[in-house]
Amino acid sequence: MSDFIPGDVLIDILTRLPIKSLVRFACVCKSWYSLLTNPSFITAHLNRSNVPNKKSDDLLLVRSYSEDLNEEQYSVYFDNETFDEYAKLEFPLKSSRKCYFRIVGSCNGLMCLSDDQFGYAETLFLWNPSIRRTLALPRVRVGFESHGPFMHAIGFGFDPLTNDYKVVRIVYLDCVEIPPEVDIFTLSTGTWRNISHLGLPYLIQERAPQACLNGATHWIASDLEMMRGVSNLIVSFNMSDEVFGEILLPDSMAHDTWLRLRGVRIAKFQESLSLIGPKVSSGEDSCCIWMMKEYGIADSWTKLFCIDVRGHGDFKRLVGFRNNGELLWATSRGYLVSYDPEAKQFKDLGIHGSTNSGYEESFYADAYTQSLVLLGVKLCDSVTCEGSPVLHGEESGSKKSKEKGEKQGSGWSGKSK
Repeated sequence: MSDFIPGDVLIDILTRLPIKSLVRFACVCKSWYSLLTNPSFITAHLNRSNVPNKKSDDLLLVRSYSEDLNEEQYSVYFDNETFDEYAKLEFPLKSSRKCYFRIVGSCNGLMCLSDDQFGYAETLFLWNPSIRRTLALPRVRVGFESHGPFMHAIGFGFDPLTNDYKVVRIVYLDCVEIPPEVDIFTLSTGTWRNISHLGLPYLIQERAPQACLNGATHWIASDLEMMRGVSNLIVSFNMSDEVFGEILLPDSMAHDTWLRLRGVRIAKFQESLSLIGPKVSSGEDSCCIWMMKEYGIADSWTKLFCIDVRGHGDFKRLVGFRNNGELLWATSRGYLVSYDPEAKQFKDLGIHGSTNSGYEESFYADAYTQSLVLLGVKLCDSVTCEGSPVLHGEESGSKKSKEKGEKQGSGWSGKSK
């Protein structure tokens, strides 16, 4: 067909097609495989999928955990009034800790997971559920066996200048040694690089949540030497320039104690850098949402609202946000509910997870996009997967793997649009 259709027309047609079809088309011939796995085509397809104002197509990925089955359960829902289930996802991994993976972050349909929820496990994966592709990252340079006890933080994001995905790992030896050891993994090369020379002077919280936006990932950190005149601040890492930066917190948090600051989380809310934390005057009885209206401008921090958790005794942890501005809460009974802060009303979404107080972070929710990212990336080669598990029963490079891939196609199951 490509002999009779101009190349630009063919690309325009293919970027309009669903993921499932494109995964199958990649098996048609070498030229189509080369086209469909090209990072430029993958980005073009992603950009067309993310057309603004397509509210009917907004999707939300939700992860829950079943203790009885020792199983992580992933589903995608239409993020609208009905909240109907769009698809169930098959999760290909099992935690070595017999619990659940920590989700570092997600970007363009690609998720970064770390098996470090309750210990020193140093295994990292990239997972694209849409195409059932999972990549085990190479062995990390700094680990418990080689360097002893440590404290660490991980960031994951997208470099828009090179169309590349990166993972940055920050390790504090002896849990407090500054500057930390810093390494960055780049998907295009499949390797880690040591960038400790950047000399980060701040202490990021252990397994700190990240917020990725504007081409950078962000964490809450403490300035032990108070070089900026504050005790706490936000540390950013630019995925393109690969440099650290600083953003000031609201005054009430900038001078707070380290222990109290651990109750504050950074997040992305309505495409803006945001903070979730207790109200200073009322401690854990109230949860407040702060938003930075102008990125990087400390004076633009605005407190949007506070929720009296005591008035909703079942509320346990704020899990995420919906496109309509509602908040997703986990309850002490293990349910996920949606809360409207304006109407002060909530509704049960029919999703149940763990009731174990030690598994508070087992619920996860974030906007989700279907994409082709990882299509064409080798699941296993000499540098990236030595000694790693073979996932989905695939045997890299074997006929069995190819046949299975052709039969499986997309990773979506259940309802379709």
